[in-house]
Amino acid sequence: MKRVRAVLRGAGVSVAVSRGEKLPRGAANAHIAIAVGGDGTMLRAARLLSRRPIPLLGVNAGGLGFLTSLDASELSRRRGDLARGRFASERRMTLEVECFRDRKRVFGPAPAFNDAVVRCGDQARAVTLRLSSGGRVLADYFGDGIIVSTPGGSTAYALAASGPIVEPSLDVLLVAPICPHTLTQRPLVLPEARVLALRVMARSGHEPSRTILSLDGQTGCRVRPGDEIVIRRGKNPLTLLMPPGRSFYDVLRRKLKWGER
Repeated sequence: MKRVRAVLRGAGVSVAVSRGEKLPRGAANAHIAIAVGGDGTMLRAARLLSRRPIPLLGVNAGGLGFLTSLDASELSRRRGDLARGRFASERRMTLEVECFRDRKRVFGPAPAFNDAVVRCGDQARAVTLRLSSGGRVLADYFGDGIIVSTPGGSTAYALAASGPIVEPSLDVLLVAPICPHTLTQRPLVLPEARVLALRVMARSGHEPSRTILSLDGQTGCRVRPGDEIVIRRGKNPLTLLMPPGRSFYDVLRRKLKWGER
């Protein structure tokens, strides 16, 4: 953090620092926000910025740092480009998630940048989830749960669940079942205009499974049989800053070794 602050101030950039869950004073007048850390830090920063049209730049100080754009040493080399506004901006889709119980909202609306996950809780017991859209049932899933992902989140949990890699510029929703107890259910790619509803189904004669809703693996709530989780495209997209000339596929090759033999 100190190194990044020194680099920015050396380029004549005014800096305000936040280390908690609140934006610093004067954030409303900021030109950019910079998250220093790994992917978890980026996701927390994205949540903080969910209602503010401030571009976000990620500086990796963690492990993989897939969502980050550069590390501290590269920031030092590119500080002139950053100060002159030469970084490219990429719009990333977000999700808005709510949970209803007996027609009353018990959670949300809350933003998610990568994904909304409904899965079995602290016991190894499968759950049944009914996926609907526009009042029509798409499928019943019996397994460990379901991931509803943005295109940007397709390289996160959804990828581990055998979902496809989706270019972040596309406006789609990705639905990936987690360990479904069937050979026929595969990930779905749906239009972003769909409003999805996931209902936790009760199993006759069985003790209710403990089930959780998790957004980006950082926030969420417990859900019960009969609860309905509503997931739609977020009203406020997130803008990420990237160094000039760097593409999503460059990041795939460098961070995930995509296409290597």
